[in-house]
Amino acid sequence: MAKKKKRAKTVTRRPINKKRVGKSIKSNWRKISTGAGALAFLSQVTGHDMAASAGQPIGARAQNFGNSLIGRITGYTPFKNAAGANTPQTISIDGMFNKWSGIGLGTWLYGMLPVKQLPHKAKAKTLGKSLLSGGVLGGLFSVGNPHNTNLLSSSRVVSVPSSEVSYT
Repeated sequence: MAKKKKRAKTVTRRPINKKRVGKSIKSNWRKISTGAGALAFLSQVTGHDMAASAGQPIGARAQNFGNSLIGRITGYTPFKNAAGANTPQTISIDGMFNKWSGIGLGTWLYGMLPVKQLPHKAKAKTLGKSLLSGGVLGGLFSVGNPHNTNLLSSSRVVSVPSSEVSYT
């Protein structure tokens, strides 16, 4: 009897696919940009009021966050005995020009440049639109500028009443 030859098993190893990682980041870029815009909005609206709950437990900080967010937008504060319970409704055009809207406008303009050699233009455009909209909307409900500050320094300016002088 003749012996049958056994076939050698060929083991194929899959090469590490580096494109898979790139595709997942590329497909998740819209989610990342949306999250960055939402974070910019929340940071802008609640940033001023969160100092009242510094050093407190996480539950008290969460109540202050809710009071700040809902209070600045609607005027209603759901947690009456938490820090920051007297947060008024705020609509301010002055707050729309902030760091988030500036960064968003800059990255959006970078994505709009007509130079083809620049890297990540589409990602910059998506991120810029998200940060710009989050910054503008967050600034609309944030604490505004009281209009009595000097442009060169952040100290308050004493307003001096003007009196008319007649030389006749």
